[in-house]
Amino acid sequence: MNSVARQMIWKQLNCIGGIRTITTFTRFHEYLSIRRQQAVKSLLIQVTNLNSAQEVRTYLQSNFGPLQALYHYSIPKKGKGASVPSPVSSQTSGDYHWLLAEFEDPQSARECIAKCRHADGTLPFNSSMCWYRQPKSSKKQRRQKVDDGVAAEDEFPEIFSERLEGQTSPPDYRKVKTLSEQLKVLEASSKLSELGIRARFFVASQLELAFANLFPRGCVLPFGSTVSGIGRQSGDLDLVLVPDSSEIFTETDANNNAELLGGGKEGDDGRLYYQSKLFTANSSNARFQAQRVMETMADVIQLFVPGCTHVQRILQARVPILRFWSEFTDLQCDLSMTNASGVHMSELIYIMSQLEPRFPTLLFAIRSWASARKITNPVPGRQPTNFMFVLLLIYFLQKRQLLPTLDILFNNAGIKDQRVTVDGIDCSFLRDKEQIMKHFSPQTQGESAAELLFDFFEFYSEFDFNSKGVSLVTGSSWGKPDTGPLYIQNPLERHLNVARNVSKEEVIRFKSECCSALWKLETSWNSIHHSDKNSSTSGSSSPTLHDLLLTPTLDSGSSSRSPGASAQDQRFQIKELFTK
Repeated sequence: MNSVARQMIWKQLNCIGGIRTITTFTRFHEYLSIRRQQAVKSLLIQVTNLNSAQEVRTYLQSNFGPLQALYHYSIPKKGKGASVPSPVSSQTSGDYHWLLAEFEDPQSARECIAKCRHADGTLPFNSSMCWYRQPKSSKKQRRQKVDDGVAAEDEFPEIFSERLEGQTSPPDYRKVKTLSEQLKVLEASSKLSELGIRARFFVASQLELAFANLFPRGCVLPFGSTVSGIGRQSGDLDLVLVPDSSEIFTETDANNNAELLGGGKEGDDGRLYYQSKLFTANSSNARFQAQRVMETMADVIQLFVPGCTHVQRILQARVPILRFWSEFTDLQCDLSMTNASGVHMSELIYIMSQLEPRFPTLLFAIRSWASARKITNPVPGRQPTNFMFVLLLIYFLQKRQLLPTLDILFNNAGIKDQRVTVDGIDCSFLRDKEQIMKHFSPQTQGESAAELLFDFFEFYSEFDFNSKGVSLVTGSSWGKPDTGPLYIQNPLERHLNVARNVSKEEVIRFKSECCSALWKLETSWNSIHHSDKNSSTSGSSSPTLHDLLLTPTLDSGSSSRSPGASAQDQRFQIKELFTK
């Protein structure tokens, strides 16, 4: 990417405090590169309270260089993490306070880190995470210094403040009238904020820095909903350590990222090679080797990386992971090493969210509905996962000819689109939006998000899961290759069934809940969708989105009947209502 194009993207992404809107399509690897650069130029600083922010801003800009963005956030002291061991925490009452400061120049960040000191009684470890010590001068002197300032630009950037909590109060849907507007309110209140995105990339950056000597060509990347445009503020953080960043980035971007991180690109004409251990990704002992490496990584995280606690080694899973808690950002993190295909799958979803603007709106509603009705479960098991609902929504929009089938992307991939992971998974697909639109013309029927949500429930309430599977590659249903209750083909590893663990009872209950949601929307559609025409009031008497779809359900175990029987009875009653 040339300098002019990069400057254009920077203007889109950096609006005083961060992202506001992205008006043009930004390719996924460019988006990742920019977010990683933001993280490298950032410091996470623990402070006493919000009042310290202006003083820290003045100190940073007067000593090291101008700031690009500055965010304040607080974390409640209660929670999964232990108390943060620093002199600041002993002075703070109520919450822990943090500043995430991004410099304009990466050199300024490096100089600032070089000036950091190690506190007595701690393990010396260099990172971009620190705490701010108040100067010994009196309050009056500090106030005078801030008032005098070093320059008028110290007032920039504006300090954005936020409280990081997993649970937030539900939005007030009665402020808007139509169901489509309420869906947008739900999306705006649930989606990952700019600070949330930056915090997640910052965690990845710190792990990458910790493993830099072990994996000099590697990178640590967030994947999943965090990077695909559908992240929620309450979501966990999925991370992958890619030993060779060329699996994800082009050679040019990989070299640019290496230079930004303080390294250099490898020469292509040298005659000297590093002595290194062999890493045999496709051999019989590759899994064992990866597990042993991850054991070492777990020790590094537990013993050295500040703010990382409660490290769990879940190494016998199909994809081995390390689970830990990031106290400084209040995030549960899952780190894998052999899951580069997860980043490419995230890119596919990212492309879909760029091609169809109603896709994120619908997905936030469907995931919230599934969570409220206890169709999904955060712990993998017999119930569907959020990822399955992402694929089901894409398939539905493909059937409506609003999104392209994935074979269009796979069959038209160019040379620059070629990606193959070290374990042999072909992740080559067309990545340029303009090129995609040459092969696919979406239907422009003008349905609202509410109408599409109605059709989604209708579509899957009638879908024959018993005999048909779902394929996003062809965009069509097909005879299931196995006898499992639910078959959703993995788009990248096509021999795998994403829903292989889902039970028959849960599939029946999913269809039953679709019927119930469809009936509720059907009976109240006119009062919500046309309230602005039928009433001069605000429509406060009409059922809201929460009343219709987001009312929590009771535990299924409270019923004396089996889940299957209950679902079948409910579906029969609802079908009778539709035939009247």
